[in-house]
Amino acid sequence: MSVDPRLLRSFVVLAEELHFRRAAERLHIAQPALSQQIKRLEAQVGVEVFERTRNSVRIAAAGLELLGAARAAVKAVDGVDAIAGALTRGERGELRLGMSPGVHYIAQTMLAEAARRLARLRIRAVQDSTGALSEAVATGELDLALGFCAEPRPGIVCERLGDEPAVLAVGAGHRLAARKAVWLRELREETLALVDARDGPGFNRAVVAMCEGSGFRPRTTPDPQGPMAWETAVRLKGCVGLTARSAAVSSARDLRLLDLRDDLTFPLALVRPALPLAALKPVARAFRSLGRELVAARPSAA
Repeated sequence: MSVDPRLLRSFVVLAEELHFRRAAERLHIAQPALSQQIKRLEAQVGVEVFERTRNSVRIAAAGLELLGAARAAVKAVDGVDAIAGALTRGERGELRLGMSPGVHYIAQTMLAEAARRLARLRIRAVQDSTGALSEAVATGELDLALGFCAEPRPGIVCERLGDEPAVLAVGAGHRLAARKAVWLRELREETLALVDARDGPGFNRAVVAMCEGSGFRPRTTPDPQGPMAWETAVRLKGCVGLTARSAAVSSARDLRLLDLRDDLTFPLALVRPALPLAALKPVARAFRSLGRELVAARPSAA
């Protein structure tokens, strides 16, 4: 025999109130509907659980026998409903998140807020280049990624989260190392470091566009390859590189970061699958909404 949990809830509430009107109000149903539910429960269990007169209702002996188990069943259903609701809202589950080194500050803010507001959400984070992370989102290996100069490509959508001020990185022995700030146009005779095109095509295009906006076509490192191509060119080969302070956190040894007098920034983006929002995993929708809320609350977003 299988008993409808909704009928058990009505039974428990009426047993506590011993008054049909008050019980119906607690259950947010009409009094006749409650009477019908109790009759259906009695039909399912095969015994009368209440003794009813015109003016009163009291729990029957059989009802007393069932009450403890009924309360436990209602509590269990409430627990299932709570977990199911949290899963549906993306407040519970596992999020596979990718992070580029260039999004250090905004990622730190988002993860801290997720830990506060989505405490039951498990975030499994990996760090890689924006190009590799975008590929992983497109193939379904990651649910979301936080990218630096991310560019749209088949299978993904890039949603702008903000901008990071650009700075100049030079080696400790470079002629500009003692400077505090430079204009970008001062670099027209320098060789600018780029990253492996598979790792950061958006970054490379952004660097070239910044230089062209300052009136010159930059001389760049030819065919950079490998994850350390940019850092090696700046640290060991006398090149200079545009970056952001957050992107240079993990590679600041023997590098000097100079402010740019130009008002230049790199874009930060949330990379998600190219699906309708309703088709995203609930955990991805919840984290995305959190990020958009945080961005909207920033003073610069006004």
